[in-house]
Amino acid sequence: AASYAAAAELIPPDTTDGTAAGLWERAAQATLADVNFSAALEYAEQAGRRYRQQGQDRAAARAQAIAGHALRIWGRYAEAREQLTAAVDVLRADPDTDTVRALRQLGALEVSVGSPDADRLTAEALTLGQALDLGSGQLGDLFLARGMYHALAGRRPQAISYMRESARLAEQAGDHLILGRALLNLSDALTPSDPAAGAEAARTAAGHLRRTGARRFLAAAVINVAEALLQLGDWDAAEAELTRAEDADALADIEEVTCERSWVALLRGDDETAEAVVADLQHLRTSEDPQDKVMLGIAEASTAAARRRPADALRHARAILAHAGTLGISSMYLRWAWPLAARCAHELADTAAIRDLLALLDSYRPGYLAPMLRAERDLARARLAVGDGDQAAAASFAAAITALREQSTPYHLAHGLLDHAQYLLRQGDADAAVAAIEEARDIAVRLRCQPLLDRATTLAAQETPALTSEGSPAVGS
Repeated sequence: AASYAAAAELIPPDTTDGTAAGLWERAAQATLADVNFSAALEYAEQAGRRYRQQGQDRAAARAQAIAGHALRIWGRYAEAREQLTAAVDVLRADPDTDTVRALRQLGALEVSVGSPDADRLTAEALTLGQALDLGSGQLGDLFLARGMYHALAGRRPQAISYMRESARLAEQAGDHLILGRALLNLSDALTPSDPAAGAEAARTAAGHLRRTGARRFLAAAVINVAEALLQLGDWDAAEAELTRAEDADALADIEEVTCERSWVALLRGDDETAEAVVADLQHLRTSEDPQDKVMLGIAEASTAAARRRPADALRHARAILAHAGTLGISSMYLRWAWPLAARCAHELADTAAIRDLLALLDSYRPGYLAPMLRAERDLARARLAVGDGDQAAAASFAAAITALREQSTPYHLAHGLLDHAQYLLRQGDADAAVAAIEEARDIAVRLRCQPLLDRATTLAAQETPALTSEGSPAVGS
């Protein structure tokens, strides 16, 4: 990118052969891959000015689309929409590959914000791409955009089919960038119901993306690996992936990676270190991207929970859930935010909030809900049944624990086991309660999750002194 820009600077302003404009355009494209959005925007604007000076309106619109692309991935959505819409208006006049690229970017923007135009634009781009008989790589990119629309609309099986076709086409074209992006989005669609498959797809995506220098997409792939591993209960491996990304892959300057690593630290109880890092995430705080907002939100909610401020944690978690219409109720951070919100509402004895949260999930048909959300809903209902004095509470708890074992994460299972233990102790069933506490404590030690271990130890000490006679293992021992 720097060499293209340097070469463009050497060409006199009155040169009319388009060479300088072309070099600025190439510099903008190259800089996008290096996550330098301000430089990409500057270079694209330089290209646009040069093209317009020479009366090349169509080439100027192409450069404007690159500027819109940079603004979109920078999180400056209002400006991006203005640039991309203007570019598409010019490029639609005589549709070609430039038109397809601009439509693809505008469609991706509208997908990101949950706009009703997302369906139309992603379908238009794919239809036009096929009509123009684009190559496998470009067509794969259009299948990917269409798949991302279906994913955010909550239609995961449909999204998976588009993303798999995208990956096949990209592999056929030998395009590692599109292949990596297709696989990282495939991993996001697979993880809610099959985290092992999600982790495998994300790792494969990262392998391809390391060959391209596309740092932003590599960061996303690593985050997807970490998320799948968190669901599987392999928190050490998740942390190792993020550490490798910061060190070996030199992604420490990408805030999304830093935020994800801080979130893992918060889950484990290291709130002091993580809180300082989260407070310094300037890009995520100013971004208009809903995915950036919920990523920062889960870190803030987890910080409040670690600081034992359930009211603040509930507020942050509910703010995350407000993005369900845009991102889908089962998207990555929403499927962690709902259990946190429900648990905080339970701690606060806020029955109205609990019922609102249950009503939110009940407003979705089963196919839109990730398995862990269905299991957590069962647990919330069981806790509510106890508070209501429902005679079916015992059966509700038993069913919820079974669902947590089969459909949720070890972390959420452990919390459910401790909820069940509290109920069993009140019912006088100390033996079953002790077994549940011991299982939860084993999970806490394996995850090195100090807050979970503290909860298990406190419950054991308060209700069953004999359980702690030999001492509790410290996390990390």
